[in-house]
Amino acid sequence: MTELLQRSLLPAPDFREPSLYVRTGGSVRLMAAHGAADQVAAHLAPGASVSFDSSFGVFHAGRWRRLTSVDQLSVRVIASGTGRVEVVDCARGRETVIASAALASHPTELALGSLQSSNWGVLYVRVVATNESTLERVEWLTASTPAHDVRLNLSITTFNRHAYVVPTVKKVLSLVRGLPLLRGKVRVLVVDNANNVDFGEAPSDDLAVVPNRNLGGAGGFARGLMWLRAQGWATHVLFMDDDINLEAESLVRTVSLFAFARDRQLCVHGAMLSEERQWMQFEAGSKYLWRSLYPLRALGQEDDLRERKLVLRDAKERRFAYSAWWYTAFPIDITRDNPLPIFVRGDDVAFGLMHTGKHTVTLNGIAVWHADFHLKNNPSSLFYEMRNFATIDTLVFDRHRWWHLGQRFLALSFRNLFGFRYSSAEYMIRGMRAYLAGPSALAEVDHPALHDELRKVTEEKPAPLVAEHLAIAISSPLPKPIRLIGFILSIPLLGGFFLPPAMRSNALRTAPIDSRAVGLALRHNRILYRHDRLPEGFVCERDRARFFALWRDVFSVLRSLMRNYGRLKREYRAAYPSLVSDESWQ
Repeated sequence: MTELLQRSLLPAPDFREPSLYVRTGGSVRLMAAHGAADQVAAHLAPGASVSFDSSFGVFHAGRWRRLTSVDQLSVRVIASGTGRVEVVDCARGRETVIASAALASHPTELALGSLQSSNWGVLYVRVVATNESTLERVEWLTASTPAHDVRLNLSITTFNRHAYVVPTVKKVLSLVRGLPLLRGKVRVLVVDNANNVDFGEAPSDDLAVVPNRNLGGAGGFARGLMWLRAQGWATHVLFMDDDINLEAESLVRTVSLFAFARDRQLCVHGAMLSEERQWMQFEAGSKYLWRSLYPLRALGQEDDLRERKLVLRDAKERRFAYSAWWYTAFPIDITRDNPLPIFVRGDDVAFGLMHTGKHTVTLNGIAVWHADFHLKNNPSSLFYEMRNFATIDTLVFDRHRWWHLGQRFLALSFRNLFGFRYSSAEYMIRGMRAYLAGPSALAEVDHPALHDELRKVTEEKPAPLVAEHLAIAISSPLPKPIRLIGFILSIPLLGGFFLPPAMRSNALRTAPIDSRAVGLALRHNRILYRHDRLPEGFVCERDRARFFALWRDVFSVLRSLMRNYGRLKREYRAAYPSLVSDESWQ
């Protein structure tokens, strides 16, 4: 008896980046498989080829060998016609055919031997047709016995994201109900923070919907985790966002990794790819550098997953601090803690730093697509980032001191003030004041009411640009040394306020939407922050009265932090067990 490890599939005919799945040569047509509208087949003309040397198509033998007990390996090619099947190993820059067979009128299976005693790096299948042939998929199999019984329960938190979450759930259920590997082993739980989602079917063993107050992602995932613990069925939980487009094959690979994992506490993270540029990776895990101005450091950011050289490299597993909850799977017994009650930003960071991060791995083909984060950022996001990351640093890092937090707050405040992003500075100050109020105030926050208030912000939010602003050419970035000089001069010149008015221009200049154009703002009174690919952005203008009022607030908050940090650290740490308890989320 063999166990399925992963499948190498063909892309939908209308998918914009097919080279994420396959590379083709000659005349190859992709269309719905015969008798299966949701499956794809490739029709190969004589001399045509299909090769799975792609991000979603390769079998990362090195990683499977290091992470799992999988040994005897074979590959099954679901194809018919006349031609040849080859299995190619890519190791240390060389490609070697390690097995081959002729295509037949039925699936072709090739035994590859022992994975554990091999030096294979990355494997892929290549099919070359000599006459007309049809290819459906490739299955990677093992005769090894699974080390663990796996029952995976998805926990999806949703709030009015029906256009995303309904198709995702239907896609998952279709796969689970149709694939023996997953049938009876994967269930879906949806925590509905809006209490209005409808999947068009009654609750069943593999689908449950739990209503919840709008307590954000942390509240929804906490509710889901408590519900799953009480049910007692799941061995593993998969936290997944409601606004993603899931590659459903991710579930096959995740369940198989858990079943054969050497580390019983293994956690699996799905990479996030850009919805706008489907080939571009946004993040595949992240480091957290708590001493840094920007502590989150995404791994694999802006990798082009179409690049063959990148795909065929047997990259060793990278240690990272946390994995975001667009796709994070973990053993349900890894902790009894629930997520911290911190809304919108950082809830997954805290959970990863404390529990899952050091056990987490990624694997090619386990991925989701998500909209550009730059379009989600606005001043209210900075309230949560300031409050929540301050709380996390205080709880997690013993060597963290007030001056680490003070330096970050001061530097980010100056950048926002000098770049005319006054609303962002205001919300950062509010976030610090919320942190300074201590854990008792955090425990008593009415999160839905606070969030409703915060998101009323009207400034510095990406919005469609008017024709006048669309007509302004995007400014070319100045050389880095010049920008650095502008940044340095902004401090003694106080962001340009100490310059004579005649030296400041009223002409509207552009800057990247996620930047703080400190050097540019030195000699300009207006800046158009705009997206580099989409016609969205906002305008910020110099405001003397607002600048100096916020300047005073920044130093007032800094003095309070210096006086109270030691006490706050003791209080937050003492309160942590209560903050993450079931009772706090009831």
